[in-house]
Amino acid sequence: MKVLDSPVLESVRPFISDHTEQLYQSLNEHRAFYMFDNMILTKFRKQISNLPLLLQAFHQSPIFLIPDAVLEESCRNIRTKERYDEYYFELFKQLSAKKQLHILSMQTIYHLLEKGMTKKQRILDVMKQLALQAFRVNRDIIHNLERCELSSISDLPKLRQIILHNGNNAGERFICFFSLLLVHQYYGPAYICSDDGKGVYTMYNTFVNNESLFGILGIDDFFGFKQQYILLSYDRILQLSIQNTKLSSEEISAIFKHQRFL
Repeated sequence: MKVLDSPVLESVRPFISDHTEQLYQSLNEHRAFYMFDNMILTKFRKQISNLPLLLQAFHQSPIFLIPDAVLEESCRNIRTKERYDEYYFELFKQLSAKKQLHILSMQTIYHLLEKGMTKKQRILDVMKQLALQAFRVNRDIIHNLERCELSSISDLPKLRQIILHNGNNAGERFICFFSLLLVHQYYGPAYICSDDGKGVYTMYNTFVNNESLFGILGIDDFFGFKQQYILLSYDRILQLSIQNTKLSSEEISAIFKHQRFL
């Protein structure tokens, strides 16, 4: 079952698109995109009154991407549609009014790659190669990836299950993996919006000297990589939002004072 079919998501479903063709057209128009994890979405929800200000940080692209694993995690945390509606409805409503909200799945990524790569086996090979590089410090995932044969789109659930692993930091793994695949297709910069140290920032450290990863992406070195794969913490988002607005020192002080209570 697709995550958007979950009854828990009934109230927010109209605000999130899962149409590959729409996303393909938007990516070709704007190139850059933002990828979100649950931690950032939760902080946005807690700051719903300041959301118009926070959205000033996102001036590089109108495309907001959420991996399906991230939405699945939110459903596990909030198990009824009534509570989910109370918690997330207003956030997704306001986000979709200003930005394009898209959900990403393995199938969506596959079909996006299919637009630029004629050989289906080449698509699967690239997905496996990038997964091996992205998760190379996780021995269990690498062991299972090396044994996994990918020969058709019907094998994607196997790849997805391997990346899910034990569930810890699963959403963040898909954020990184999907972003790398989109950068491989010359979309970007990819803005990774997360405060997750272990799942996102530690993984980023493994990319620094990974020449094999750069080769797959068609990037010369880490300098080129960091221009296409950019990390945005919540504090950085807050800084950018203030930079992009005309606020008095008193207004800025009031905002920062409120942040201490997050």
